[in-house]
Amino acid sequence: MKRWANDIGPNLTKLRLRRGLTQEQLAAKLQINGSDMTRQVVANIEARRRRVYEHQIRLLIKVLRCTVDELFSGIPPAMTSNPPLYTKPSRR
Repeated sequence: MKRWANDIGPNLTKLRLRRGLTQEQLAAKLQINGSDMTRQVVANIEARRRRVYEHQIRLLIKVLRCTVDELFSGIPPAMTSNPPLYTKPSRR
């Protein structure tokens, strides 16, 4: 089992695609709003290879015009501060 750096990656991808944004476009919007996040950073967050900090989460919510629940959907509240061990869901 592997500990993931964050659990918002898949939800971030879904929200970004629903808004019709590429990773590069999202990074540009984040930069306009004062972040130093690049396309590579966005890609690493989506792939769960990079930890996301509170100020970055706030900015993602602002830029994507989403709620905390949308960004963290499916993650039990008690587990958001410490990333859980991830097991791949079984395919049906």
